[in-house]
Amino acid sequence: MERQMWADFKAKDWKVVESKIAEGFQSIHPDGARDRAGEISLIENLNLGEIALSNFKTTGNGDNIVVTYMIAVQERIDQKQLPTTPTARLSVWKKGTHGWQWICHANLNPMP
Repeated sequence: MERQMWADFKAKDWKVVESKIAEGFQSIHPDGARDRAGEISLIENLNLGEIALSNFKTTGNGDNIVVTYMIAVQERIDQKQLPTTPTARLSVWKKGTHGWQWICHANLNPMP
């Protein structure tokens, strides 16, 4: 799910991305927390290059999956190039009536 979400970001497939983000979604980034609308706005302004995902660890608990991983990505937000060194990310996915949805994300990549 995480790999596909990044592929959808890179492809700028916004309808698919939005359909996978749950109501009540929350994220945390070095510049603060975002709700669903704030995260969608951030994602729509991403310009992504090469993406390398590694070191996946998953924990399942009922209808929830917690995923941690490392990512090295060429990422530009608001005309600022972010560091490409691998950084940790965390996502939580929840299975509901619309399938698996992204409900939480932590991005620990420092913003310039």
